[in-house]
Amino acid sequence: MKKSILALLGIATLVSCGTIKPEAPEISVQEEVVVPKQPVSVIKVPIKINLAPYFEATDKSVPTEFRGSDYQCQGVSYSYYMKRKKIDFTGVGERIDLTVKGGYSVKLQYCPECTSLFSSSGNCIIPITHFSCGVNEPLRKLEVSFRSKIGVQNDYHLKAKTEINDVKALSPCQVTMFYYDASSTLEKEVKKAMKSVSKDIDKEIAKVDLGPDMKSTWSALEEPIDLDGYGYMFLNPTKVGMSDIKYYGDTAYLDAYLQAFPQVRLDTIGFRPTDLPNLSKFDVTDGFDIKMDVTATYDSLSTLLTRSISGMKTDMKGNEVIFDSVQIHGAANQQLHIKLDFSGKKKGSLYLTGTPVFDAEKQKISFPDLEFDVKTRSALLKGAKWLFDKKITTMIREAATIELTEYLESFKGTIDESLNGEIDAGVQMNGKVNTILIDYILPREDALYMRVSSIGTLGIQM
Repeated sequence: MKKSILALLGIATLVSCGTIKPEAPEISVQEEVVVPKQPVSVIKVPIKINLAPYFEATDKSVPTEFRGSDYQCQGVSYSYYMKRKKIDFTGVGERIDLTVKGGYSVKLQYCPECTSLFSSSGNCIIPITHFSCGVNEPLRKLEVSFRSKIGVQNDYHLKAKTEINDVKALSPCQVTMFYYDASSTLEKEVKKAMKSVSKDIDKEIAKVDLGPDMKSTWSALEEPIDLDGYGYMFLNPTKVGMSDIKYYGDTAYLDAYLQAFPQVRLDTIGFRPTDLPNLSKFDVTDGFDIKMDVTATYDSLSTLLTRSISGMKTDMKGNEVIFDSVQIHGAANQQLHIKLDFSGKKKGSLYLTGTPVFDAEKQKISFPDLEFDVKTRSALLKGAKWLFDKKITTMIREAATIELTEYLESFKGTIDESLNGEIDAGVQMNGKVNTILIDYILPREDALYMRVSSIGTLGIQM
């Protein structure tokens, strides 16, 4: 008798004041969700470097004057002087062309016959004939050209291999009296002298260190990117590779490739910066092509569901039912528990349980097996049997379909905005996401896990 009275009191409580409030389902996670291993993403980062300051430093370090001589008792002896102008650097594809223009003078003496009878160094027995070019007159014109192949070492210093391409006396020096071409001899001598200049150029270029700029870039790319309400994007770079350098004028163009494991998280707890690794080699792809792990809060999904369901009405055997708000109550064993508030002739809450199914082609989530929770079913059977109807669950299933296209477009716009701007002093990032799609979803206890593919462009300018 006491049990019957208690049961009646329970039903009375359930239906009193037209309110239905079944107990919330108990959420018990019985299996450990294993997140699939995230594939590596490669981010291609075009880099543009102004080399003019480095070229100026190289020009200042190379001597501006050169002298040389060759003495022999019999025949032609000479001494020369060369003064160069500024070195012109011009990038052409995979190499740098260096042109040195300048002036030269040559002093020559000619001894037709020499004897060593009175001197170990020899004496000319016929009067020496003296000639000169560029002495007591404007210097004769000379041009020297080099070619330099420049790459990047593992420690981010540049490395260069500079070779003489040509030495040309633009204003020849020829002695017609004894048919001597001083220009040809001068070109050979200058070429010998310029070998040391080639080494000086290589040494100066090797002093160029891209490391500080790359460290700034690496640190900036490691920093969490605020997605303005969507959480924080972590690119999580792990390796750096670099392409060959292409040159145009005094500007170098190259691609840095970052191996990364991007994630979007709700907070920055646990973030720790890492040191810039040495350059390494790995397979690369074009563009900004990443697989990103995104964690979506159930609050945000609840908002999307409420937007779809709120305001819907139906008539159940003369009783009007108005759907109000939806809240994802929690998840267990890859199923979501949904709380639906309603009003009308009666008001209250209903709890339903269903497995989210993701349609990758249409980019939407549906709940084809959505049903009343056991405790809600029991409460309805006891106090509002008219609500226990397939019409209700069918309507909710249809309305609970979440179209993710709008969400993704908003998300893409936020990423675009976050990928543009100055990320460090003198380091400008510009990027654009062309397409963004969800590959699959996985409901977890505290949030919905999604793997997102995005393709676009990302550039760094230093």
